[in-house]
Amino acid sequence: MPNKVKRWLFKQFQDNFIIYFLIIIIFAIGIVIGSITIKILDFNQKNDIMIFLNSFFKTMDGNDFSNTSILKQSLIDNFKTVGIMWITGMIFIGIPIIPTSILFRGFALGFTVGFLVHEYGLEGFLFSTLGILPQNLLIIPGIISIASIGMAYSIDRIKMRKARVKHVNAFGKIVDYTILISIFSIIIVLGCFIEAYISPIFLRLLKDYLN
Repeated sequence: MPNKVKRWLFKQFQDNFIIYFLIIIIFAIGIVIGSITIKILDFNQKNDIMIFLNSFFKTMDGNDFSNTSILKQSLIDNFKTVGIMWITGMIFIGIPIIPTSILFRGFALGFTVGFLVHEYGLEGFLFSTLGILPQNLLIIPGIISIASIGMAYSIDRIKMRKARVKHVNAFGKIVDYTILISIFSIIIVLGCFIEAYISPIFLRLLKDYLN
């Protein structure tokens, strides 16, 4: 059974390789835009962000720091995106909305990492590497895969409608589509657990080392 699933997933990737490639490019563009945006922030905007980050670092040391709350928030944030992609992929409007969501995710990541490195130097780089990279090694591929699946499904639906194709097992296609989304959602859940329970350990070790 696992081999069948692997072959099925690989075929999905092969059939939609161009879409995967385009989604990755859009995500990369978002990262670049996010990192460039730092240069146009004024002093007050940068100061507000630094105050927020400093309060986060203090919370990490205190009793208010909760792994469970981080997990909950991470799941909510990521599955809002997954839900939007899943729904819009089924109702034809995924083609403009899904790439926009991916662009925004890339922008947010590029801005966050770029700001930390720009303002904190080596410490910001280490924070990004230990506090942001681990979970995103799973979350980002999961989000990109789900975005590609949603785009492919939207395009397929439009093609069938234009060709006026009948006698299509629509329910079966929706089931396959949902199963694919669910498989990559599991990867995202694992990334959320890393964000909540593994990355904070790295951050505490980093903070102790720097102190």
